[in-house]
Amino acid sequence: MIDRRMMLGGLFLGGASMAAGAPALAARLRRARAGAALDLESPEGRLRNFIRIRGALDEGLVIGWASARYYGVIEDRMDPLFAVVSATFARWRAVADGYEAVSYELAWFTDAVTGKAMDTFRNPYTGKDCKVPTGGLAPAKFRIGRDLSFHLGRTVPGLQMEHDVLPFEARGDDVWVLERSRTAMPIPGLARPFRYSESNTFHARRADLARPGATRVTSEVSYTNVCSWRPWLEMGDHPGHLTATGIGRQNAAPESLPPAWVEATRARRPEVLENPAAILQPLWDAKG
Repeated sequence: MIDRRMMLGGLFLGGASMAAGAPALAARLRRARAGAALDLESPEGRLRNFIRIRGALDEGLVIGWASARYYGVIEDRMDPLFAVVSATFARWRAVADGYEAVSYELAWFTDAVTGKAMDTFRNPYTGKDCKVPTGGLAPAKFRIGRDLSFHLGRTVPGLQMEHDVLPFEARGDDVWVLERSRTAMPIPGLARPFRYSESNTFHARRADLARPGATRVTSEVSYTNVCSWRPWLEMGDHPGHLTATGIGRQNAAPESLPPAWVEATRARRPEVLENPAAILQPLWDAKG
């Protein structure tokens, strides 16, 4: 369709200009017709494109990363605290009822000013020097069902989880999809469960998704979480919670990993940089 702005612009163009612009307009219309064939609404189309944006159809290694900043939230005040950089390594494969993934995450909590991985953090609310753990998740299996439902590979006692993937939004060459989750988990020694809610908006290009034979596409990620005080902050019953906002990328090139993550990993976990696929291999090979 030719929109109002194009029509108004055409009123002020001479015949020669319009003739010169005709090939460009025809190309736009061809791209629009080609893009219309991209299936983002049927269950099969949503599953296929979500997996290509978040993972891959080809069983190869998928690299993702995130870089975010954490804030303490008490009543209506947000206090900058620290940052976090993480990388995930995963492999995906088709199964009878969707796609199964094996994934591993390594995260470092970093100083908000220097960007260096922290061993201790001076909690501004309590004045305590807190020992900072390594973040992330050990290698684990999960499955995305045909209806885009999320299923852990094993039962975690006490874990409550809600998960959903919203409908795709597509305009021009832009395609977005939002994945969100909400969890609650009892933690020994804490009176209340640890709650963690996360939203990830993946932004991909329609042209990449429409490319014949494409088994994966790179997507840019906007990340937000809201969670209870992390236990290592030793906040006890102090009112408030944490929130983080950041950026990331899925199907990322190794050279795009955050420099702060690379520096900390090279110094503390060099085997992850040397061969991340090896960490996944035992669980990938395991049956069931």
